[in-house]
Amino acid sequence: MTDDASGLLLAHADDRSPALAATVPLVTTRKQAPAKLPDPDNLADYHNHPNDLGVQRWAVIAPEGPAGDALLAQVAPLIAAREAQQGAKAHRFRVPPGLNADEASRWKRTVYHASERSTKLLPRYQLILGDLDQVSYDVQVAQAVEGFVGRLAFDRPADYAAYCDKLLAAERAPRTRTRALFHSVRDGTAATDLGRKALVRPCVELARELRAGAVDDFPAEPLESGGDEPDPDEFIDLVRDPGVLLSLSHGVGAPRGGWKTPAAQRAGQGAMSFGRDAEALRGQALALAPCLPGGLWFMFACFGAGTPATSKYLKWLRVLADAGEAPGSLDAVLASLPPAGSPPFVAALPKAVLANPRGPLAFIGHHDLAWSYSFREVDLGRTLLQTARFVDVVTAAVTGDRVGVAFDKLFRWFASINTDLATLDDSDGADPLRRARMWMLRQDLAGFMLLGDPAARVVTPAPAPAAARAPVDLANFFGGMTVLPPTVETLPTIERLESAFAQLLTGTATTTRLAAELGLSAARLDELFKKYRAAGRAAIKP
Repeated sequence: MTDDASGLLLAHADDRSPALAATVPLVTTRKQAPAKLPDPDNLADYHNHPNDLGVQRWAVIAPEGPAGDALLAQVAPLIAAREAQQGAKAHRFRVPPGLNADEASRWKRTVYHASERSTKLLPRYQLILGDLDQVSYDVQVAQAVEGFVGRLAFDRPADYAAYCDKLLAAERAPRTRTRALFHSVRDGTAATDLGRKALVRPCVELARELRAGAVDDFPAEPLESGGDEPDPDEFIDLVRDPGVLLSLSHGVGAPRGGWKTPAAQRAGQGAMSFGRDAEALRGQALALAPCLPGGLWFMFACFGAGTPATSKYLKWLRVLADAGEAPGSLDAVLASLPPAGSPPFVAALPKAVLANPRGPLAFIGHHDLAWSYSFREVDLGRTLLQTARFVDVVTAAVTGDRVGVAFDKLFRWFASINTDLATLDDSDGADPLRRARMWMLRQDLAGFMLLGDPAARVVTPAPAPAAARAPVDLANFFGGMTVLPPTVETLPTIERLESAFAQLLTGTATTTRLAAELGLSAARLDELFKKYRAAGRAAIKP
Protein backbone atom coordinates (compact mmCIF):
# COMPACT_ATOMS: atom_id res chain seq x y z
CA MET A 1 0.00 0.00 0.00
CA THR A 2 1.30 3.45 -0.89
CA ASP A 3 0.93 6.66 1.05
CA ASP A 4 -1.41 7.88 -1.68
CA ALA A 5 -4.10 5.34 -0.77
CA SER A 6 -6.67 5.03 1.98
CA GLY A 7 -8.99 2.27 3.20
CA LEU A 8 -12.78 2.68 3.34
CA LEU A 9 -14.72 0.85 6.07
CA LEU A 10 -17.97 0.28 4.14
CA ALA A 11 -19.57 -3.06 3.19
CA HIS A 12 -22.61 -4.04 1.12
CA ALA A 13 -25.61 -5.08 3.22
CA ASP A 14 -26.44 -8.22 1.23
CA ASP A 15 -23.13 -10.11 1.11
CA ARG A 16 -20.96 -7.94 3.45
CA SER A 17 -18.35 -7.60 0.72
CA PRO A 18 -16.43 -4.29 0.84
CA ALA A 19 -17.81 -1.46 -1.25
CA LEU A 20 -14.20 -0.78 -2.26
CA ALA A 21 -12.20 -4.01 -2.41
CA ALA A 22 -8.86 -2.22 -2.54
CA THR A 23 -7.49 0.93 -1.01
CA VAL A 24 -8.26 4.13 -2.92
CA PRO A 25 -5.62 6.40 -4.49
CA LEU A 26 -5.86 10.12 -4.01
CA VAL A 27 -6.20 12.15 -7.20
CA THR A 28 -3.96 15.21 -7.31
CA THR A 29 -6.47 18.00 -7.76
CA ARG A 30 -7.78 20.94 -5.82
CA LYS A 31 -11.29 20.05 -6.97
CA GLN A 32 -11.46 17.58 -4.14
CA ALA A 33 -12.05 20.26 -1.52
CA PRO A 34 -15.56 21.79 -1.37
CA ALA A 35 -16.68 24.46 1.07
CA LYS A 36 -14.73 24.87 4.27
CA LEU A 37 -16.07 23.66 7.60
CA PRO A 38 -16.48 26.14 10.48
CA ASP A 39 -13.29 27.74 11.75
CA PRO A 40 -12.69 27.63 15.50
CA ASP A 41 -13.37 30.95 17.18
CA ASN A 42 -13.54 32.26 20.71
CA LEU A 43 -11.92 29.12 22.14
CA ALA A 44 -12.47 28.59 25.85
CA ASP A 45 -9.83 27.57 28.38
CA TYR A 46 -10.76 23.97 29.08
CA HIS A 47 -7.84 23.54 31.46
CA ASN A 48 -9.83 25.42 34.11
CA HIS A 49 -11.70 22.50 35.69
CA PRO A 50 -13.09 21.00 32.45
CA ASN A 51 -15.11 18.37 34.33
CA ASP A 52 -16.73 20.83 36.74
CA LEU A 53 -20.28 21.69 35.70
CA GLY A 54 -20.29 24.63 38.09
CA VAL A 55 -17.50 26.19 36.05
CA GLN A 56 -18.26 24.97 32.54
CA ARG A 57 -22.11 24.95 32.74
CA TRP A 58 -24.55 22.65 30.93
CA ALA A 59 -27.34 23.41 28.45
CA VAL A 60 -29.72 21.75 26.01
CA ILE A 61 -30.26 22.55 22.32
CA ALA A 62 -33.67 21.52 20.98
CA PRO A 63 -35.49 22.08 17.69
CA GLU A 64 -37.97 24.91 17.46
CA GLY A 65 -41.70 24.27 17.73
CA PRO A 66 -43.87 21.59 19.37
CA ALA A 67 -41.41 18.79 18.57
CA GLY A 68 -38.73 20.53 20.59
CA ASP A 69 -41.17 21.19 23.43
CA ALA A 70 -41.96 17.47 23.60
CA LEU A 71 -38.27 16.52 23.65
CA LEU A 72 -37.53 18.96 26.47
CA ALA A 73 -40.38 17.45 28.48
CA GLN A 74 -38.94 13.94 28.03
CA VAL A 75 -35.55 14.93 29.46
CA ALA A 76 -36.90 17.21 32.22
CA PRO A 77 -35.50 15.03 35.05
CA LEU A 78 -32.01 15.22 33.54
CA ILE A 79 -32.27 19.00 33.14
CA ALA A 80 -33.31 19.32 36.77
CA ALA A 81 -30.40 17.17 37.93
CA ARG A 82 -27.86 19.13 35.92
CA GLU A 83 -29.26 22.44 37.21
CA ALA A 84 -28.82 21.19 40.78
CA GLN A 85 -25.28 20.03 40.05
CA GLN A 86 -24.17 23.28 38.48
CA GLY A 87 -26.06 25.51 40.88
CA ALA A 88 -27.65 27.52 38.06
CA LYS A 89 -30.50 27.34 35.59
CA ALA A 90 -29.69 25.51 32.38
CA HIS A 91 -30.04 27.32 29.06
CA ARG A 92 -32.64 25.89 26.71
CA PHE A 93 -31.53 26.92 23.23
CA ARG A 94 -33.88 26.43 20.25
CA VAL A 95 -32.74 26.13 16.63
CA PRO A 96 -34.56 25.86 13.30
CA PRO A 97 -34.07 22.64 11.33
CA GLY A 98 -31.73 22.15 8.39
CA LEU A 99 -29.07 24.76 9.17
CA ASN A 100 -26.05 24.46 6.89
CA ALA A 101 -22.49 25.20 8.01
CA ASP A 102 -22.74 28.96 7.41
CA GLU A 103 -26.16 29.22 9.06
CA ALA A 104 -24.95 27.18 12.03
CA SER A 105 -22.01 29.53 12.44
CA ARG A 106 -24.33 32.54 12.31
CA TRP A 107 -26.65 30.96 14.91
CA LYS A 108 -23.70 30.34 17.22
CA ARG A 109 -22.55 33.95 16.98
CA THR A 110 -25.96 35.62 17.23
CA VAL A 111 -27.74 33.31 19.69
CA TYR A 112 -25.30 31.13 21.63
CA HIS A 113 -22.60 33.77 22.12
CA ALA A 114 -25.20 36.45 22.81
CA SER A 115 -26.77 34.42 25.61
CA GLU A 116 -24.21 35.59 28.19
CA ARG A 117 -22.40 38.87 28.70
CA SER A 118 -19.26 37.03 29.83
CA THR A 119 -17.76 34.15 27.86
CA LYS A 120 -16.90 32.49 31.19
CA LEU A 121 -20.62 31.89 31.74
CA LEU A 122 -21.29 30.29 28.36
CA PRO A 123 -22.40 26.67 28.79
CA ARG A 124 -19.64 24.46 27.36
CA TYR A 125 -21.55 21.21 27.92
CA GLN A 126 -24.36 21.08 25.39
CA LEU A 127 -26.83 18.24 24.85
CA ILE A 128 -28.57 18.34 21.46
CA LEU A 129 -32.03 16.76 21.33
CA GLY A 130 -33.44 15.31 18.12
CA ASP A 131 -32.36 13.57 14.95
CA LEU A 132 -30.20 15.10 12.22
CA ASP A 133 -33.22 16.45 10.35
CA GLN A 134 -34.33 18.31 13.50
CA VAL A 135 -30.99 19.79 14.60
CA SER A 136 -28.45 19.57 11.79
CA TYR A 137 -25.04 17.98 12.11
CA ASP A 138 -23.50 21.30 11.08
CA VAL A 139 -24.84 22.79 14.32
CA GLN A 140 -23.14 20.01 16.26
CA VAL A 141 -19.80 20.57 14.49
CA ALA A 142 -19.95 24.34 14.99
CA GLN A 143 -20.69 23.99 18.71
CA ALA A 144 -18.17 21.18 19.30
CA VAL A 145 -15.32 23.39 18.09
CA GLU A 146 -15.43 25.21 21.42
CA GLY A 147 -17.60 23.05 23.65
CA PHE A 148 -18.37 19.54 24.86
CA VAL A 149 -21.32 18.55 22.69
CA GLY A 150 -23.37 15.35 22.51
CA ARG A 151 -26.70 14.37 21.00
CA LEU A 152 -29.70 12.23 21.92
CA ALA A 153 -31.76 11.00 18.96
CA PHE A 154 -34.38 8.28 19.20
CA ASP A 155 -37.36 7.17 17.11
CA ARG A 156 -39.62 6.70 20.13
CA PRO A 157 -40.23 9.58 22.57
CA ALA A 158 -40.13 7.20 25.54
CA ASP A 159 -36.51 6.28 24.72
CA TYR A 160 -35.37 9.79 25.72
CA ALA A 161 -36.82 9.27 29.18
CA ALA A 162 -35.36 5.75 29.34
CA TYR A 163 -31.88 7.08 28.61
CA CYS A 164 -32.22 9.76 31.29
CA ASP A 165 -33.37 7.17 33.84
CA LYS A 166 -30.35 4.99 33.01
CA LEU A 167 -27.91 7.88 33.25
CA LEU A 168 -29.24 9.24 36.55
CA ALA A 169 -29.31 5.74 38.04
CA ALA A 170 -25.67 5.26 37.03
CA GLU A 171 -24.75 8.54 38.75
CA ARG A 172 -26.41 7.36 41.97
CA ALA A 173 -24.34 4.15 41.90
CA PRO A 174 -20.85 5.30 40.92
CA ARG A 175 -18.34 2.87 39.41
CA THR A 176 -14.65 3.27 40.21
CA ARG A 177 -13.16 0.84 37.63
CA THR A 178 -14.02 -0.48 34.19
CA ARG A 179 -12.50 -2.45 31.31
CA ALA A 180 -10.71 -1.13 28.22
CA LEU A 181 -11.50 -3.21 25.13
CA PHE A 182 -9.96 -2.98 21.67
CA HIS A 183 -11.71 -5.10 19.04
CA SER A 184 -11.06 -5.47 15.31
CA VAL A 185 -13.16 -7.53 12.90
CA ARG A 186 -10.62 -9.50 10.90
CA ASP A 187 -12.68 -10.19 7.78
CA GLY A 188 -9.74 -10.42 5.37
CA THR A 189 -10.36 -7.10 3.63
CA ALA A 190 -7.70 -4.50 2.93
CA ALA A 191 -9.37 -1.76 5.00
CA THR A 192 -9.87 -3.78 8.19
CA ASP A 193 -6.38 -5.29 7.90
CA LEU A 194 -4.95 -1.77 7.67
CA GLY A 195 -7.09 -0.64 10.61
CA ARG A 196 -5.98 -3.53 12.82
CA LYS A 197 -2.29 -3.01 12.04
CA ALA A 198 -2.25 0.80 12.10
CA LEU A 199 -4.90 1.59 14.74
CA VAL A 200 -6.14 -1.21 16.99
CA ARG A 201 -2.87 -3.04 17.64
CA PRO A 202 -0.84 0.18 18.21
CA CYS A 203 -3.60 1.43 20.55
CA VAL A 204 -3.30 -1.72 22.66
CA GLU A 205 0.49 -1.43 22.75
CA LEU A 206 0.36 2.23 23.80
CA ALA A 207 -2.26 1.57 26.48
CA ARG A 208 -0.13 -1.24 27.93
CA GLU A 209 2.91 1.01 27.84
CA LEU A 210 1.03 3.71 29.76
CA ARG A 211 -0.20 1.19 32.31
CA ALA A 212 3.29 -0.23 32.78
CA GLY A 213 4.60 3.25 33.58
CA ALA A 214 2.01 3.97 36.26
CA VAL A 215 -1.36 2.34 36.81
CA ASP A 216 -2.94 5.76 37.29
CA ASP A 217 -1.87 6.69 33.75
CA PHE A 218 -4.19 3.99 32.39
CA PRO A 219 -6.29 2.49 35.21
CA ALA A 220 -7.74 -0.40 33.20
CA GLU A 221 -6.29 -3.59 31.80
CA PRO A 222 -6.15 -3.22 27.98
CA LEU A 223 -7.80 -6.25 26.36
CA GLU A 224 -7.49 -7.01 22.63
CA SER A 225 -10.07 -9.20 20.89
CA GLY A 226 -11.07 -10.30 17.41
CA GLY A 227 -10.12 -13.69 16.00
CA ASP A 228 -9.43 -14.94 12.49
CA GLU A 229 -13.07 -16.01 12.11
CA PRO A 230 -15.29 -13.03 12.94
CA ASP A 231 -18.30 -14.04 15.04
CA PRO A 232 -21.05 -11.63 16.14
CA ASP A 233 -22.08 -13.98 18.97
CA GLU A 234 -18.55 -13.85 20.35
CA PHE A 235 -18.71 -10.07 20.19
CA ILE A 236 -22.07 -10.01 22.02
CA ASP A 237 -20.49 -12.08 24.82
CA LEU A 238 -17.54 -9.66 24.93
CA VAL A 239 -19.74 -6.62 25.59
CA ARG A 240 -22.01 -8.12 28.25
CA ASP A 241 -20.03 -6.48 31.03
CA PRO A 242 -19.24 -2.77 31.57
CA GLY A 243 -16.35 -1.28 29.67
CA VAL A 244 -14.96 1.27 27.24
CA LEU A 245 -14.74 -0.26 23.76
CA LEU A 246 -12.90 0.82 20.62
CA SER A 247 -14.09 -1.37 17.75
CA LEU A 248 -13.05 -1.35 14.09
CA SER A 249 -15.07 -2.95 11.32
CA HIS A 250 -16.83 -2.21 8.08
CA GLY A 251 -20.13 -0.39 8.50
CA VAL A 252 -23.05 -1.74 6.50
CA GLY A 253 -24.06 0.33 3.48
CA ALA A 254 -26.53 -0.35 0.71
CA PRO A 255 -26.91 -3.81 -0.84
CA ARG A 256 -25.83 -4.05 -4.46
CA GLY A 257 -29.37 -3.41 -5.65
CA GLY A 258 -29.81 -0.45 -3.34
CA TRP A 259 -32.07 -0.10 -0.31
CA LYS A 260 -35.66 -1.09 -1.11
CA THR A 261 -37.22 1.48 1.22
CA PRO A 262 -36.07 4.41 3.39
CA ALA A 263 -37.18 2.41 6.45
CA ALA A 264 -34.89 -0.46 5.46
CA GLN A 265 -32.00 1.94 5.10
CA ARG A 266 -32.59 3.52 8.48
CA ALA A 267 -32.78 0.09 10.14
CA GLY A 268 -29.71 -1.39 8.48
CA GLN A 269 -27.23 1.30 7.55
CA GLY A 270 -24.23 1.61 9.83
CA ALA A 271 -24.68 -1.87 11.33
CA MET A 272 -21.47 -3.67 12.32
CA SER A 273 -20.27 -6.01 9.57
CA PHE A 274 -18.57 -9.32 10.47
CA GLY A 275 -17.63 -10.28 6.93
CA ARG A 276 -19.17 -12.41 4.22
CA ASP A 277 -19.78 -15.50 6.38
CA ALA A 278 -21.72 -13.91 9.24
CA GLU A 279 -24.76 -11.73 9.65
CA ALA A 280 -24.18 -8.07 10.42
CA LEU A 281 -24.90 -6.91 13.96
CA ARG A 282 -27.90 -4.58 13.91
CA GLY A 283 -29.43 -2.44 16.59
CA GLN A 284 -32.32 -4.80 17.22
CA ALA A 285 -29.88 -7.50 18.38
CA LEU A 286 -28.55 -5.19 21.10
CA ALA A 287 -31.77 -3.42 22.08
CA LEU A 288 -32.30 -5.54 25.21
CA ALA A 289 -29.19 -7.66 25.73
CA PRO A 290 -26.46 -6.32 28.04
CA CYS A 291 -24.10 -4.16 26.00
CA LEU A 292 -21.34 -2.28 27.82
CA PRO A 293 -23.69 -1.30 30.69
CA GLY A 294 -22.92 2.24 31.78
CA GLY A 295 -19.92 2.35 29.43
CA LEU A 296 -18.73 3.94 26.20
CA TRP A 297 -18.63 2.46 22.69
CA PHE A 298 -16.24 4.06 20.19
CA MET A 299 -17.20 2.44 16.87
CA PHE A 300 -14.89 2.98 13.90
CA ALA A 301 -16.95 2.16 10.78
CA CYS A 302 -18.69 3.92 7.91
CA PHE A 303 -22.03 5.44 8.94
CA GLY A 304 -21.64 3.96 12.45
CA ALA A 305 -23.16 7.07 14.08
CA GLY A 306 -25.30 8.34 11.22
CA THR A 307 -25.85 9.14 7.58
CA PRO A 308 -25.79 12.65 6.05
CA ALA A 309 -28.12 13.84 3.33
CA THR A 310 -25.06 14.30 1.10
CA SER A 311 -21.61 12.92 1.74
CA LYS A 312 -18.81 15.47 2.19
CA TYR A 313 -16.78 13.21 -0.10
CA LEU A 314 -19.22 13.27 -3.01
CA LYS A 315 -17.27 15.82 -5.07
CA TRP A 316 -14.04 13.87 -4.57
CA LEU A 317 -15.65 10.56 -5.51
CA ARG A 318 -16.84 12.11 -8.74
CA VAL A 319 -13.29 13.18 -9.48
CA LEU A 320 -12.13 9.61 -8.83
CA ALA A 321 -14.80 8.18 -11.08
CA ASP A 322 -14.04 10.65 -13.90
CA ALA A 323 -10.36 9.79 -13.63
CA GLY A 324 -11.07 6.05 -13.70
CA GLU A 325 -9.16 5.60 -10.45
CA ALA A 326 -11.90 3.77 -8.54
CA PRO A 327 -14.39 2.17 -10.96
CA GLY A 328 -17.80 1.62 -9.44
CA SER A 329 -17.01 3.45 -6.22
CA LEU A 330 -19.35 6.33 -6.93
CA ASP A 331 -22.34 4.05 -7.49
CA ALA A 332 -21.58 2.03 -4.37
CA VAL A 333 -21.41 5.10 -2.14
CA LEU A 334 -24.32 6.96 -3.74
CA ALA A 335 -26.55 3.96 -3.09
CA SER A 336 -25.81 4.31 0.62
CA LEU A 337 -26.90 7.94 0.81
CA PRO A 338 -30.53 8.95 1.33
CA PRO A 339 -32.43 9.58 -1.93
CA ALA A 340 -32.81 13.19 -3.01
CA GLY A 341 -35.07 14.99 -0.58
CA SER A 342 -34.76 12.35 2.14
CA PRO A 343 -33.54 13.41 5.57
CA PRO A 344 -30.24 12.55 7.22
CA PHE A 345 -30.48 10.29 10.27
CA VAL A 346 -28.69 8.89 13.30
CA ALA A 347 -27.96 5.17 12.88
CA ALA A 348 -30.21 2.52 14.41
CA LEU A 349 -27.36 0.75 16.25
CA PRO A 350 -26.42 3.61 18.62
CA LYS A 351 -30.10 4.47 19.07
CA ALA A 352 -30.76 0.91 20.26
CA VAL A 353 -27.84 0.61 22.67
CA LEU A 354 -28.32 4.07 24.19
CA ALA A 355 -32.03 3.42 24.82
CA ASN A 356 -31.18 -0.01 26.26
CA PRO A 357 -31.38 0.15 30.11
CA ARG A 358 -28.33 -2.14 30.16
CA GLY A 359 -26.48 -0.29 27.42
CA PRO A 360 -23.72 2.34 27.34
CA LEU A 361 -24.08 5.95 28.39
CA ALA A 362 -22.32 7.27 25.29
CA PHE A 363 -21.41 6.30 21.74
CA ILE A 364 -18.81 7.76 19.36
CA GLY A 365 -18.96 6.99 15.66
CA HIS A 366 -18.72 8.34 12.13
CA HIS A 367 -21.41 10.46 10.54
CA ASP A 368 -20.43 9.74 6.91
CA LEU A 369 -17.76 7.53 5.36
CA ALA A 370 -14.91 6.40 7.63
CA TRP A 371 -11.41 6.39 6.14
CA SER A 372 -7.96 5.66 7.53
CA TYR A 373 -6.77 9.28 7.37
CA SER A 374 -7.72 10.13 10.97
CA PHE A 375 -5.20 7.61 12.34
CA ARG A 376 -2.77 7.39 9.41
CA GLU A 377 -1.70 10.86 8.28
CA VAL A 378 0.21 11.14 5.00
CA ASP A 379 0.11 14.86 4.15
CA LEU A 380 3.69 15.58 5.31
CA GLY A 381 5.31 13.21 2.84
CA ARG A 382 5.71 10.31 5.24
CA THR A 383 3.23 8.14 7.11
CA LEU A 384 2.46 9.19 10.69
CA LEU A 385 0.40 6.82 12.83
CA GLN A 386 -1.67 8.98 15.18
CA THR A 387 -2.45 6.34 17.78
CA ALA A 388 -2.28 8.65 20.78
CA ARG A 389 -5.33 10.73 19.84
CA PHE A 390 -7.51 7.60 20.05
CA VAL A 391 -5.90 6.20 23.18
CA ASP A 392 -6.41 9.62 24.76
CA VAL A 393 -10.19 9.20 24.37
CA VAL A 394 -10.16 5.80 26.06
CA THR A 395 -7.74 6.97 28.77
CA ALA A 396 -9.90 9.97 29.62
CA ALA A 397 -13.01 7.81 29.90
CA VAL A 398 -11.46 5.13 32.13
CA THR A 399 -9.87 7.74 34.43
CA GLY A 400 -13.15 9.53 35.12
CA ASP A 401 -13.33 12.42 32.68
CA ARG A 402 -16.81 13.22 31.43
CA VAL A 403 -17.41 11.74 27.97
CA GLY A 404 -17.58 15.22 26.42
CA VAL A 405 -14.05 15.88 27.66
CA ALA A 406 -12.93 12.47 26.41
CA PHE A 407 -14.41 13.11 22.96
CA ASP A 408 -12.77 16.54 22.83
CA LYS A 409 -9.37 14.80 23.05
CA LEU A 410 -10.06 13.64 19.50
CA PHE A 411 -12.20 16.43 18.08
CA ARG A 412 -9.75 19.17 18.99
CA TRP A 413 -7.53 17.73 16.22
CA PHE A 414 -10.16 18.77 13.70
CA ALA A 415 -9.78 22.40 14.79
CA SER A 416 -6.01 22.11 14.55
CA ILE A 417 -5.98 20.55 11.08
CA ASN A 418 -8.68 22.97 9.91
CA THR A 419 -6.39 25.87 10.86
CA ASP A 420 -3.42 24.23 9.13
CA LEU A 421 -5.46 23.77 5.96
CA ALA A 422 -6.59 27.40 5.98
CA THR A 423 -2.95 28.44 6.33
CA LEU A 424 -2.00 26.23 3.41
CA ASP A 425 -4.79 27.74 1.31
CA ASP A 426 -3.35 31.20 1.92
CA SER A 427 0.15 30.27 0.80
CA ASP A 428 1.36 30.72 -2.76
CA GLY A 429 2.26 27.61 -4.68
CA ALA A 430 0.75 25.17 -2.19
CA ASP A 431 1.25 21.54 -3.18
CA PRO A 432 -2.13 20.30 -4.51
CA LEU A 433 -1.45 16.73 -3.36
CA ARG A 434 -0.62 17.83 0.16
CA ARG A 435 -3.71 19.99 0.25
CA ALA A 436 -5.87 17.09 -0.94
CA ARG A 437 -4.44 14.78 1.72
CA MET A 438 -4.95 17.38 4.43
CA TRP A 439 -8.51 17.98 3.27
CA MET A 440 -9.23 14.24 3.58
CA LEU A 441 -7.72 14.24 7.08
CA ARG A 442 -9.86 17.18 8.14
CA GLN A 443 -13.07 15.66 6.79
CA ASP A 444 -12.33 12.31 8.42
CA LEU A 445 -11.83 13.98 11.80
CA ALA A 446 -14.92 16.16 11.35
CA GLY A 447 -17.01 13.03 10.75
CA PHE A 448 -16.80 11.83 14.36
CA MET A 449 -19.94 12.45 16.42
CA LEU A 450 -20.69 11.98 20.13
CA LEU A 451 -24.08 10.54 21.03
CA GLY A 452 -25.26 10.74 24.63
CA ASP A 453 -25.05 13.38 27.35
CA PRO A 454 -21.55 14.90 27.20
CA ALA A 455 -21.65 15.31 31.00
CA ALA A 456 -21.98 11.55 31.56
CA ARG A 457 -19.15 9.66 33.24
CA VAL A 458 -18.19 6.03 32.73
CA VAL A 459 -16.36 5.87 36.06
CA THR A 460 -16.25 8.15 39.07
CA PRO A 461 -12.81 9.74 39.40
CA ALA A 462 -10.74 8.99 42.46
CA PRO A 463 -10.62 11.81 45.04
CA ALA A 464 -7.71 14.17 44.62
CA PRO A 465 -4.94 13.38 47.12
CA ALA A 466 -4.54 15.83 49.97
CA ALA A 467 -1.54 18.12 49.67
CA ALA A 468 1.35 16.98 51.87
CA ARG A 469 2.62 19.36 54.52
CA ALA A 470 6.29 19.33 55.46
CA PRO A 471 7.01 19.19 59.20
CA VAL A 472 8.66 22.24 60.72
CA ASP A 473 11.19 21.75 63.51
CA LEU A 474 10.36 24.20 66.29
CA ALA A 475 12.50 22.47 68.93
CA ASN A 476 13.99 25.70 70.21
CA PHE A 477 10.53 26.96 71.10
CA PHE A 478 8.62 23.83 72.16
CA GLY A 479 11.07 21.74 74.13
CA GLY A 480 12.13 19.38 71.35
CA MET A 481 8.63 18.74 69.90
CA THR A 482 8.22 18.61 66.10
CA VAL A 483 4.90 20.12 65.05
CA LEU A 484 3.04 20.83 61.82
CA PRO A 485 2.18 24.36 60.80
CA PRO A 486 -1.51 25.22 60.62
CA THR A 487 -3.19 24.33 57.32
CA VAL A 488 -4.51 27.21 55.24
CA GLU A 489 -7.26 26.09 52.88
CA THR A 490 -7.80 28.12 49.70
CA LEU A 491 -11.51 28.42 49.00
CA PRO A 492 -12.78 27.48 45.51
CA THR A 493 -14.80 29.98 43.50
CA ILE A 494 -18.31 30.76 44.69
CA GLU A 495 -19.67 29.08 41.54
CA ARG A 496 -17.94 25.80 42.41
CA LEU A 497 -19.11 26.02 46.02
CA GLU A 498 -22.70 26.69 44.95
CA SER A 499 -22.55 23.68 42.64
CA ALA A 500 -21.39 21.54 45.58
CA PHE A 501 -24.08 22.96 47.88
CA ALA A 502 -26.75 22.15 45.30
CA GLN A 503 -25.58 18.53 45.21
CA LEU A 504 -25.67 18.36 49.00
CA LEU A 505 -29.20 19.79 49.06
CA THR A 506 -30.44 17.24 46.51
CA GLY A 507 -28.51 14.33 48.00
CA THR A 508 -26.73 13.54 44.71
CA ALA A 509 -23.26 13.55 46.28
CA THR A 510 -21.62 13.07 49.66
CA THR A 511 -19.73 15.67 51.66
CA THR A 512 -16.63 13.49 51.64
CA ARG A 513 -16.48 13.15 47.85
CA LEU A 514 -17.27 16.82 47.17
CA ALA A 515 -14.70 17.96 49.73
CA ALA A 516 -12.02 15.87 48.02
CA GLU A 517 -12.91 17.34 44.63
CA LEU A 518 -12.77 20.88 46.03
CA GLY A 519 -9.54 20.39 47.97
CA LEU A 520 -11.23 21.03 51.34
CA SER A 521 -11.66 18.98 54.45
CA ALA A 522 -15.11 17.48 54.97
CA ALA A 523 -15.49 19.49 58.17
CA ARG A 524 -14.65 22.74 56.39
CA LEU A 525 -17.12 22.05 53.56
CA ASP A 526 -19.82 21.17 56.08
CA GLU A 527 -19.13 24.42 57.94
CA LEU A 528 -19.40 26.49 54.75
CA PHE A 529 -22.58 24.67 53.71
CA LYS A 530 -24.25 25.38 57.06
CA LYS A 531 -23.33 29.08 56.81
CA TYR A 532 -24.62 29.28 53.23
CA ARG A 533 -27.92 27.63 54.11
CA ALA A 534 -28.37 29.72 57.27
CA ALA A 535 -27.76 32.96 55.38
CA GLY A 536 -30.18 31.96 52.63
CA ARG A 537 -32.92 31.08 55.10
CA ALA A 538 -32.37 34.32 56.99
CA ALA A 539 -32.68 36.31 53.76
CA ILE A 540 -36.15 34.95 52.95
CA LYS A 541 -37.47 34.53 56.50
CA PRO A 542 -40.83 36.37 56.86
